[in-house]
Amino acid sequence: MTTSLDGKAGESKNCSCVGFLCSSLPDDMLVEILYRITDRKHLIRLKSVCKYWNNLISDVCVPKISDSSPFRGFIYHALRVSSRETYIDYIPCAMTPANAPEPHEFVKSYSSLLPFEPARGDFLDCCNGLLLFVEGSIPQYYVCNPVTKQCAAIPRDFTLENICTASLAFDPFKSPHYRVVCFDYSEPKPPQRSRVFSSETGSWTIQETAFGYGPKKSRLAKHCIYLDGVLYRQTASKQIDSKRLLCFDLNRGNSRAIELPEKERLAPNDYGCIGLLRRHLCYSDLLGTALHFWLLEDRCKNGRWTLIHNINVDYLGNHVHRLDRITIARFGEISALRPFALHPTSEVIFFGTRGAMLSYHPEDRRVELIYRTKKDRQIMKGQISVFPYTPCLVNLKDFGQLDCSLSQP
Repeated sequence: MTTSLDGKAGESKNCSCVGFLCSSLPDDMLVEILYRITDRKHLIRLKSVCKYWNNLISDVCVPKISDSSPFRGFIYHALRVSSRETYIDYIPCAMTPANAPEPHEFVKSYSSLLPFEPARGDFLDCCNGLLLFVEGSIPQYYVCNPVTKQCAAIPRDFTLENICTASLAFDPFKSPHYRVVCFDYSEPKPPQRSRVFSSETGSWTIQETAFGYGPKKSRLAKHCIYLDGVLYRQTASKQIDSKRLLCFDLNRGNSRAIELPEKERLAPNDYGCIGLLRRHLCYSDLLGTALHFWLLEDRCKNGRWTLIHNINVDYLGNHVHRLDRITIARFGEISALRPFALHPTSEVIFFGTRGAMLSYHPEDRRVELIYRTKKDRQIMKGQISVFPYTPCLVNLKDFGQLDCSLSQP
């Protein structure tokens, strides 16, 4: 069931004080006016003016806004060292700090929508403003939008017992609909299945992969990246041949594997970082004493990587030390600094350690401290547990059931 604080939209196009605007202004001019409303909460409220405005904002304004929506921060898995307690936390990060919510405000914005108190393991993914949570051994998935204050309970698929590894596939610029993709890698040999829920149809479907996820000792990063209908996921293994990027085309129902760049030099049994840079998929990892960043050409059609950045960690470490006296742990010649994420609409790169996150601006080689954890806190697993967050205004569909046990066949 979807809950909302926005109220119901009116049915009439001609609505009292705004009747003149509704009836006399052309759509493109009205869209341009609505698009210039800087406070997105006000834009959400305007959807209740009338059905005409609701449709115009939802179908035209929201996709246009989504393409340039401001980046707000990171959701990440945190660890309290003394008690080994894990939890979900938030790092605000905005060009105008006053526009970024405080951590406790953001956590409250989604936790108050869920019918249970979420723990670290219950948070699965964040994709373009939507958050994915799970509860129970027969997974009950929830999709939340903190901006519109909505939470949608996904109809249960009772074939998913004990399979809790899932990701979101959502791009508000392309469609207001999202998909929940559940991976079943209990068997390493192909064909392997994934189950996909579509908010457009309200039902689950099954897709098969033509390849295995690798040997039993290989692992899959839970963090996926979605771009142009394709879901990207990393593998890691002590075997070099298993250092791959798995590509699941959700629209065509097929899949393929692409070798990661410089795989012979990548750290075995470890993950790099995948992310979006100006709507291109990138991979970053530590090679020797430098952070390398590659761009995947032609949306994975040819599997070729192009090196776009090569940043020496000694240079970063020196700047970090001057900024805030953060001690960078050293293991031989390899720094503890790791890439965490990429800025979705600029060239900014985010990196750090378990205790701090920083930004690097390639145009002037500037390093800035974004966040430092409290003395007893850590950022868990770095690059695979840090999720960039960009708010969106898409309304979630109501599937009409919080008690999803009725969906059992």
